[in-house]
Amino acid sequence: MSEGDYGRHGVLGLATPQANPTAETEFRALMPDGVACATVRMVSAAPDPATRLRGYFHDIAPTLDRFDTLPLQAIGLACTGSSYLLGHEAVEAQLGELSATRGQPVISAAAAIERALAYLGATTLALMCPYPDWLLTAAEQHWRARGYDVVDQFSLNPDQGDTRDIYRLSPAAAAEKMQVRWRDIRADAYLITGTGLATLRAIAQLSASLPGPVLSSNLCLAWASLQGAGIDLAERAPTSSLPLLGGWEHEIERL
Repeated sequence: MSEGDYGRHGVLGLATPQANPTAETEFRALMPDGVACATVRMVSAAPDPATRLRGYFHDIAPTLDRFDTLPLQAIGLACTGSSYLLGHEAVEAQLGELSATRGQPVISAAAAIERALAYLGATTLALMCPYPDWLLTAAEQHWRARGYDVVDQFSLNPDQGDTRDIYRLSPAAAAEKMQVRWRDIRADAYLITGTGLATLRAIAQLSASLPGPVLSSNLCLAWASLQGAGIDLAERAPTSSLPLLGGWEHEIERL
């Protein structure tokens, strides 16, 4: 691209669940200057949320084909629930093949989280899942199977009937609950899993008070996608409290 064009430093692709208003908004705040992001929606007509989450992934190849000839350096899949329900090995094997076919990294949110945890040397997790209890259980089982010690886990709304209810949860109330819950919990990392809950303000707030880094699905996916694309992260250089990407806090008020 010539100087001055949109995305002069690179263009990332992002696939989000069809009603998710959060992932692409947070990606905009997390991107360095000159990095553009194009979004495609993962679509399913299934009324059952578990079936819908599985369907998003089963149809991921034709979903990404909607990008047509748009040149992308990497694509992030902003849905952890699909990985939790279908299993790490099956998901990552298929994405490995899809990455090879497309000629660009296709990165799941769950894989991005795991890369971030490895980068930080974390082995113990405190886990918050703003979804129903059945998905919290799947998330906990996933991280235990991946070798992590889950020292705490809770859901903001364990009895919600549909995972799409996450979009109506109050981020401020969520941050307060996490602050109270994790005040006396010691973990290598504090993970907010799920791409639909707005988390950037909570991360900025909690990172100043908790003894370990606070991560979210969207934060890890943005970091891993930028790395996979080979984009210079100097503008988003990590800080002591934000060890993956820093310098985005001032962007929150523009969202």
